[in-house]
Amino acid sequence: MQFSSLKISASIPIVFAIMFLTNCLYTNIKSPGWYYSQSYSDVRGMEPVGKLEGTSCGTSWLWMVYTGDESYEAAVQNAIKDKADLLFDVQTDYSYKSFIFALYFEKCTRVTGIGVKLPQRLLKKE
Repeated sequence: MQFSSLKISASIPIVFAIMFLTNCLYTNIKSPGWYYSQSYSDVRGMEPVGKLEGTSCGTSWLWMVYTGDESYEAAVQNAIKDKADLLFDVQTDYSYKSFIFALYFEKCTRVTGIGVKLPQRLLKKE
């Protein structure tokens, strides 16, 4: 009986080491987010464009260099571009990827929503 319990207790650190190393070698996490956006009643009477999607990403190398813009605002701007003036009913998702102790790390923000065009009377004149 003692011999079998010794085997089990000796394998516990090995299992934890494997779990730790696999998480450090590669991580791929996706999580939902939430931001306030206009509702259907806020955009009543505006011209709908259709369902739009935009993504913005940022990457990091060697824990020192970070490039890109993974912000919510950048993702919304990528979604509407020249197609719409604003998004409503917005859904946000985040994804994180990490390789080899985060020597390379990528974070992305993805937004989906329904684009609408503002009436001419509401547009800013430049």
